[in-house]
Amino acid sequence: MLSGGLEVFVGIVADRYRGPAVLRALDQAREIRGPLLLSEPDRRELCRMLGNVGSAAVFGALGELSEVPELKDFGIWQDWQAVLKVMEQQPPSVEGLPPLLGFVMRLGGPLDGAPGSGLRYWASSVAGGLGVSKARFDALRLGRWGGEQSSGPRQRRGGGRAIRGGVPLQNHNFTGRTTLLDLLGDTLASGNRAAVLPHAVHGMGGVGKTQLVLEYVYRHLEDYDLVWWVPADAASGVLASLEQLAGQLGIRPDENAKQTARLVLDALAAGALKWLLVYDNANDLDSISDYLPSTGGDLIVTTRNKEWAGIGLSIEVDVFERSESIDLLRRRTDNSISTDDAFKLAARLSDLPLALEQAAAWHLLTKMPVKQYIELLEQHQKELLSEGKPVGYPDSVVAFVTLAIEKLRTDAPATAQLLELFAFLGGEPVPVSLLRYGRDAEVLQPLRALLGDPIKINRAVRDLNQYGLVKVDNAQRLQVHRLVQGVLRDALEEQHAAEILRSVQNLLAEADPGDPDEKVERADLDRQREIGAHLESADMIRAERIEARSVVLDHVRYLYNMGDYENSRRIAEEAVKQWQGEGPYPKLGANGELTLQARAHIANAMRALGESAPADQLTNDTYALMLEHLGETAKSTLVLTNQLGAAMRIRGEYKDSLAFAREALDRHRQVFERQEPYVLRAQSNLAVAHRMVGEFTEAAQLDQATVDYWERVSPLVTSFGALEAYMNVARNYYGLGAYQAGLAVLEGWRGSLIDQRSSGHRLVLLSGRTYGITLRKAGRLREARDVLSENLEQSQLRFGPNHEYTVAVLCSFGNTLRQLGDVAGALEHLTSAKQRYLDFFGDDHPLTLVAVVNEAVARRAAGDHLTAQELDTQAYERLTDVLGAEHPYTLCAGTSLATDHALRGDGIEARALSTEMLERSRTVSGGRHEARDNGEHPYLLARAINLAYDLQANGAADEAESIRRDALTGLRQVLGAAHPEVVAAERGERLEGDIESPPT
Repeated sequence: MLSGGLEVFVGIVADRYRGPAVLRALDQAREIRGPLLLSEPDRRELCRMLGNVGSAAVFGALGELSEVPELKDFGIWQDWQAVLKVMEQQPPSVEGLPPLLGFVMRLGGPLDGAPGSGLRYWASSVAGGLGVSKARFDALRLGRWGGEQSSGPRQRRGGGRAIRGGVPLQNHNFTGRTTLLDLLGDTLASGNRAAVLPHAVHGMGGVGKTQLVLEYVYRHLEDYDLVWWVPADAASGVLASLEQLAGQLGIRPDENAKQTARLVLDALAAGALKWLLVYDNANDLDSISDYLPSTGGDLIVTTRNKEWAGIGLSIEVDVFERSESIDLLRRRTDNSISTDDAFKLAARLSDLPLALEQAAAWHLLTKMPVKQYIELLEQHQKELLSEGKPVGYPDSVVAFVTLAIEKLRTDAPATAQLLELFAFLGGEPVPVSLLRYGRDAEVLQPLRALLGDPIKINRAVRDLNQYGLVKVDNAQRLQVHRLVQGVLRDALEEQHAAEILRSVQNLLAEADPGDPDEKVERADLDRQREIGAHLESADMIRAERIEARSVVLDHVRYLYNMGDYENSRRIAEEAVKQWQGEGPYPKLGANGELTLQARAHIANAMRALGESAPADQLTNDTYALMLEHLGETAKSTLVLTNQLGAAMRIRGEYKDSLAFAREALDRHRQVFERQEPYVLRAQSNLAVAHRMVGEFTEAAQLDQATVDYWERVSPLVTSFGALEAYMNVARNYYGLGAYQAGLAVLEGWRGSLIDQRSSGHRLVLLSGRTYGITLRKAGRLREARDVLSENLEQSQLRFGPNHEYTVAVLCSFGNTLRQLGDVAGALEHLTSAKQRYLDFFGDDHPLTLVAVVNEAVARRAAGDHLTAQELDTQAYERLTDVLGAEHPYTLCAGTSLATDHALRGDGIEARALSTEMLERSRTVSGGRHEARDNGEHPYLLARAINLAYDLQANGAADEAESIRRDALTGLRQVLGAAHPEVVAAERGERLEGDIESPPT
């Protein structure tokens, strides 16, 4: 028994069944537990983990326990069991939190690696048994340690782990801005959001907004538990940053990045961490306004958009005061520029901080006198103006950037080309490791040689940093100011710009890991994410080389695999729009292979989002074009067959989908020489088709073959494909009635699946429903209810209320409520599910008819026998026509109808139908199976018990007793003596056979 398990169990019973006997049982449970909190296994496990943690960390996490007299005796620390027993006996805090649990959380919170994760997992697993609710435990995990918060500024938690992310390196040459820094601090102290705005010059940048905020952050870094820097020039950057923050907060990212952002902001608002978020370069208010925190901490926004002043207190950042300009120039150049020269240079540069920083960097590199530099800038500016470009940028910045790039082209042409790459890269920091792929790409020389030499590339980065053109962070990522990027892009001659753009495209194509379906390493997925930040800036959709355009499709598939169906669809649609009007055939144009692949990706994303009808039309049209222009055995055509099979299953064409899946797997095996992901996917889809027609043994054999493959090639089973295969094995066990075997697989591997993706990923949600329904069939009804309730909420958030996945779990939750005695709640969910299926699929779809059967079972539980019989009659007749007389759904409907006959006094009809259902069940699922401990299928045994009642009612008492006795023995064997179904059968009740349809 887990810690506190007996007391919790009796407490649940007490909540439902009031009375003296239950209250006495609760008192006895508390007496059995005694003064100690932990079960012996939990205590031993904690002792083991404490032995692997340094004493300094343990003593530092004691908190209020350090004042316990027994723990002040150092002799006790030789025995971890004794230490823990003392901690267990301490009274809870005023908020009801056991001091022991607080100690373990304080100890495990800041620890990295296995020790920290082990302690955090231990705490989460025992919290419920110690009387701590999930909500309170989550609050504890996020830092709510108890006690009222003061109305004044909160101080940082002592001893807690500081959370930092994305903060750029500190600018040690920061100068001035004292008044603005004080004003920013006062603004934040007022409790309002602070929007840091430039002077009222439209589009003006370079005045030092980011540097001002960065300096404030470093001056107040220790005042905050959490400081997170968010690149906010696009909504995608905000969502990606908040997803990373979710990991730091212990929040499992959702498949939907927008939902993850909401979870993070809600957690920050509810927790006690003192936090500061900085949204840098947030110029588009509309695109990111939904992802801003509204309460709970401090928020700073840097922007050029004055609309932000309408939603928060604003601080206008102008150019430097002249004295600040002089101070920066002299400090930055070690006073090698005189005060007089600094005054003149500042005047010429209009006190623009970015231009001043660039001028100081130039002086340090060239030692050029200030007078000469000013003359050079003026001459260069005149030349640029006469050429009419570039426009829309501060003149001083334009002059410096063009001057610097010309000097680099003369002195270090490869370094100049490296800088020019940023004209067509995104605004996010670029890892040096990504640029190094250019060594094997068709890029300009001498840049290619530079990218192939680590020493040369490091020198080039150093030089660009010294020029003030590039900033480098601790992760070896390069970032160029957006103004500089814009000037570079507009200043390039047309022909040279095309060469640089082509080099960027080829570099990204070389860096592309390839087909995401064939990649399982985390590094490959990270690189695919990094490439995605530059697809638009590099105009990859319009790249000259087909290999570069293929990168777009690889990223589209990557997004789909990661669960971002919306962006996968958006990029694929942009590609089709561009490519269908191009040539030459066969890659581009309306019938080109890349165009058709992009169309297939659109259909796939649409289907995942629940738009099955338009997805089917697009899939069929695309498949016809592929057959005509690519051929039946082309890779693209074969891959699309998987979508066709899925579409058939969604439409309820189960028999046709099985025949189609067999043919598709045969073609895959003929075309692909080895057992690779494409063949495995076709094999998995054939297993799904078998499940849909009720052939679970055949499905199990196919899925086990897939598992065997992954265990051979990847013994650690870290790949997503392996984990998906395990979930399919669990679904087969459910269909076979081997519920304990299914639970063993789910509980062994589902956590790893969630770690690989997210709690809202399509496959994670499907596995969650499988877990819930398997718990129910195993007799763990309350656990099933809790799992399915959460799964229903997550499915609705991710896919909406009418998606097939949501409606399926709505049915499952209704079935669970019925078994728990909440018949009214069950009917509410089941009738809603039936109506949604009816609206979406029509009245003859198998899923609609399944919902009709489940509603009939609930109607019967409510005492409405007439309506139940009407529903069962309808469902049984239609399922017989649609799926056949021996399909498991049809047998369930017939069994339910037999119960209707029996309850309404029609014993002859009940006996005849029960006999027929049992005989068919023996044909379909009869026989012992090793996964069921060599027992019969539970549904077959339940039907035998029901037949026994019908025989008894018709006077065949001896035959009835024999059948009942054998069936009950078998049911005890496969389900266990304490299972609710077994208990019900022993009470003489008929057994129900509701339906849980497998996912399509």
